[in-house]
Amino acid sequence: MTKVELIALAERWQAKADRAMERYQEDGLPRHNREREQAQDLADALQIAASAADDHSELASLRGAVYCLAVKAHAAVDALDAPDRASDRDILTDLARNVISTARLYGVDSGLTASHNRTAKETDHDK
Repeated sequence: MTKVELIALAERWQAKADRAMERYQEDGLPRHNREREQAQDLADALQIAASAADDHSELASLRGAVYCLAVKAHAAVDALDAPDRASDRDILTDLARNVISTARLYGVDSGLTASHNRTAKETDHDK
C-alpha cells in the first residue's frame, strides 16, 4: 500500500473509533469501548506504517548518497601518491578514510575496493 492509501485507511479507522467513543459515552456499554480501543489501535498502527514508508525512502536515499561519497573517496585515495596516501596528516586522506569507514559501517561499501594499482604514469614517474 502507498502512504496515501495507508493514511486514508487510518483516517477511516479513526472515524470508527470516534463513533464508537460517542456511542460508549451515550450508553456506557463496554462493547463500544472495546470497539473504540480496537479501532484506535488499528488507526495508530496504520499511521505508524505510513510514516515508516517515509523513513524507508529517506534511508534508501541516504544509503545512495553515502555510496556515491564512498566511490569518490576511493577514487581520491587512489589518485594520491603512495607517500600522501600513507600520511595520516593529509586532509583529503582523512576525509576519504572517514567516508569509506562510514560507508562500510552502514553496509553500503561492500562492492567497493581500493585499487591501489599503480598506473603506467606513476611507474614512469618513479624511474
